[in-house]
Amino acid sequence: MKKLLSTALFICATILCTANEYEPTEGWPYLYEDFKPAIVYYQDGKAESADINVHLASNILHFTDNDKIMVVDNATRIDSVVCEDNTKLVRRGNLYVELKAHSQYVLIGTTCECDFNALGDSNGAYGTPTTVAATQNVASFKDHGNMAALRYKEMIADRHNTRTLPTIKRTVMVVNDRAICQATKRGVNELLTKEQRKDFNSFLKTNKIKWKDINSLMIVAEYLDKLVEADTLIL
Repeated sequence: MKKLLSTALFICATILCTANEYEPTEGWPYLYEDFKPAIVYYQDGKAESADINVHLASNILHFTDNDKIMVVDNATRIDSVVCEDNTKLVRRGNLYVELKAHSQYVLIGTTCECDFNALGDSNGAYGTPTTVAATQNVASFKDHGNMAALRYKEMIADRHNTRTLPTIKRTVMVVNDRAICQATKRGVNELLTKEQRKDFNSFLKTNKIKWKDINSLMIVAEYLDKLVEADTLIL
């Protein structure tokens, strides 16, 4: 009986792990396994609903319109995206950061980008021909303009017939909405002066900071909060 139970638990664990191991492919170069219902918030306070995904080769927001995948060309006006499953993406610089935690002035999150060096071919945006990527943009969610020559059902059905898309995933810190650094000792040091680095290194040892632990990162974020308030960071 115990053996059967152990076997059943192992099978369940294997299924769960497999289900969570989504990897983008060259035919489906997206951050998420499928498009997600979301609300897109603009810097001017406006908001629109759409089923969204992030194209990893260009870090541009895509959304679906019936069976068509549309490309957003007003990305610089987007502030954040809140998905129905409570996933939140904040657009900082040219990246979408998936928010994990935040302090008063620091956002902690993850980024994912296409690794063009590993791929060995950076011609065009994956999932669409170069000519299409250059011309089939849209003005907004409501004013579609030209439609991208991509069909959602065809792409999602064929996504596993192409190679896995190599990606670079990082944990990052967005400081005062102005600077993005990797959530590492070296990354944070790039925001500090020589004198600040000495104090920061002592702080790391005293607090036994573990860079892969979210609680430790929050301690670092609160340390940076004080520097932001003192306006002494290199931003």
